[in-house]
Amino acid sequence: MINKRKTVGVFMRYVTVEQEKELCRSISRAAKDLDYNVIFFTFIGTIGADYQNYAQNEHKMLDIIPSDELDGIIFDNSNSFTDDIKNKIMSHIKKCRCPVVTIGETCNDYYRVHIDNSEGIKNMVRHFAKHHGFKHIGFMSGIPGHCDAVERYAAFQSAMRECGLPEDGVGVFHGDFWYNKCYEAADFFLNCCPRPQAIVCANDYMAYSLCDALTDKGVNVPEDICVSGFDGVYEAKMHVPPITTAQVNLNTLSRTAFEIIENVNNGRPQEKCVNVYPDSCFAGSCGCNVNYYKTEADKSREINLLFQKNTFTLYHIYSVEAAMLEMNRVTKIEQISDILSQFGGNIGDYEKFFMFTFTDRKGRSSFETEIRSPSEQVYPAIWIDRSGSSLRPEKYFSTNTLIPADSAESPCCYYISYIHFENHCFGYSAISMKNDEPFSEFYNIWIANIAVALETLLHKNSIRELVEDLEIASTHDKLTGMYNRRGFEKCMNRAFGEKKEEQQTTVAAIVIDMDRLKSINDVYGHTEGNYAINSLAHIISACCTENEIAGRTGGDEFYVFAFDYSEEKAMHFKKRFNAALDDFNKTENKPYTLNASIGIYMADISQHTLPEDFLKRADEKMYAMKREHKVRELQTKI
Repeated sequence: MINKRKTVGVFMRYVTVEQEKELCRSISRAAKDLDYNVIFFTFIGTIGADYQNYAQNEHKMLDIIPSDELDGIIFDNSNSFTDDIKNKIMSHIKKCRCPVVTIGETCNDYYRVHIDNSEGIKNMVRHFAKHHGFKHIGFMSGIPGHCDAVERYAAFQSAMRECGLPEDGVGVFHGDFWYNKCYEAADFFLNCCPRPQAIVCANDYMAYSLCDALTDKGVNVPEDICVSGFDGVYEAKMHVPPITTAQVNLNTLSRTAFEIIENVNNGRPQEKCVNVYPDSCFAGSCGCNVNYYKTEADKSREINLLFQKNTFTLYHIYSVEAAMLEMNRVTKIEQISDILSQFGGNIGDYEKFFMFTFTDRKGRSSFETEIRSPSEQVYPAIWIDRSGSSLRPEKYFSTNTLIPADSAESPCCYYISYIHFENHCFGYSAISMKNDEPFSEFYNIWIANIAVALETLLHKNSIRELVEDLEIASTHDKLTGMYNRRGFEKCMNRAFGEKKEEQQTTVAAIVIDMDRLKSINDVYGHTEGNYAINSLAHIISACCTENEIAGRTGGDEFYVFAFDYSEEKAMHFKKRFNAALDDFNKTENKPYTLNASIGIYMADISQHTLPEDFLKRADEKMYAMKREHKVRELQTKI
């Protein structure tokens, strides 16, 4: 896979959240230091708070992951996977032979890097109780039942008892590890009696959103109430005041995960669980270390970076809007590549972007025909390689390969995203970024937009195929597959108009009519009559070797129209036709004889204004032959 180096797969969600971005950076650095490739399998899941349709089929990405080719797996089980996706990932990795390391929630079957929640929360409580002398402390917990919420709440109660305080303090509010309940939490704590002097929050997002809610209600942080968080996210650091928190060194965490994989692969002893301990970072939200930054220059640099990020976001929103409008114009897959090249600067500094679409057994891509489950082969539909180190497959390749070979000298890092629209499976994308930096928050918008564009393209292709089918049905005879009268006349008139401009060409009109079809139907039935018609049609089609236009224009009547003909070609046609009839009658062993009357008329195109004039003359010749056949039959009977 990719190259001769070992490869570790990482299962993650919410890569665009700053905390997860930093984890991606640290995993990339650890992989590079140990000479590993790394592939991030990224899940979007529920979009926003309520839109769950996208998540319902995202688990199908697991079907394309060649787990037997991986040398290790890291499962970031600490973030908010839906229970359904989490369970499916667990079922998938249970079948893997390589070592699996989980980060976060306990998984008894696998190795684990455990972030010690207890000590970080306990240090916050001890700090408020012993350093500040507070006796009235509240706790804002996370989602009830969530492993981190349970562990951090238990640590809070333990530390409160250790400090000789009521284990639930002035009260416990259950939040959601996000921003949504901050005002509700602020009302809860402000109505506690006694009012808390400090509030310990189970994570930073709740901590700094609670600070803002308290400020909006006229309560100053830290002068009136101190607040602490957990995790050390970037937003908490940039908050005013900066949030007191417990922070794990993600470089240490990532390095530990890779060392576990290395030890297991090399047969060295390895404990099932390795603890990683957070460091306490006391800052402005508890009134300590007000000068949180080492220098004013550090503070200015961080503020400038935040300003640049906001400017970046605002500026590139326009690119997203333009790309969305352009996506609506897409009529072929190559246009998506052009749109991405033009407007994709908001993704970040990427080296490569590939999109592979599933194909069916006939080689049709997922935007051409409905595919509802990942197939075993994919097509490189979009290929942007700025470094030129990847070898593009000529056509299709197996999903077991996942990513084509890369000749880069340094270890490779790819992010894989599954592309689907509800139950339509389109394929997956692979993006490689520069300098250990993950993609921006706009990337998932691109993936969603590409999915919508492919769904639209699928509908357009389906409509086009339907129109083509209807066109074929309206111009072709259902029984024989030849042109019907409408199709024959349409094709003949178009060709006649084109040849008319050339002025000099010989036109041949041939009219063929089956003999005694009525008697075949009356004696042997219409099924046998249809067989006879169909057999005659095949004979006529087989005789057309000079680009003739042929069609069944009535029950037992056939027309053939040809340009640039000669007497010699006409005679060859008639000989082939008669020989084929004789061969049919000798080999088919039918109780009847298949015969037909044929009339051929030839003239220069300038002699008649309309193609019907040629057919009329050929028709007259055909009926003359039919009369001869009838006279011959009567003479035979006498």
